[in-house]
Amino acid sequence: VNLVDAHHKFPSEISGGMQKRVAIARAIVNNPKYLFCDEPNSGLDPKTAIVIDNLVQEITQEYDITTVINTHDMNSVMEIGQKIVFLKDGYKAWEGSNKEIFKTDNEAVTNFVYSSELFKKVRQMYIEERN
Repeated sequence: VNLVDAHHKFPSEISGGMQKRVAIARAIVNNPKYLFCDEPNSGLDPKTAIVIDNLVQEITQEYDITTVINTHDMNSVMEIGQKIVFLKDGYKAWEGSNKEIFKTDNEAVTNFVYSSELFKKVRQMYIEERN
């Protein structure tokens, strides 16, 4: 998990990104079939969040693990999400791929996904490309 030089540090001496990588290392040490990540990018700067996304993706492929990620980070969803399940009020409101999320007319999904100005622009570009 790329923490070669951190073995001598105490938990209080490592960054948030390092703490996330330690948690991932602890989770995979016994070669599990499944890896569950709850908000793996929460509290991280965008650059470190990308590092964590890449790490999760690498581990998933290298160890042939099924990974389930609970997140509200749309950048992460779009980057590493293959099968996406959108929950609303504790129930599955939508299911599909990261490409299908731009095509859905599910109001709960579109309200969430397009609450960001960036994704509103991405959606508009997608619509313009289709026309």
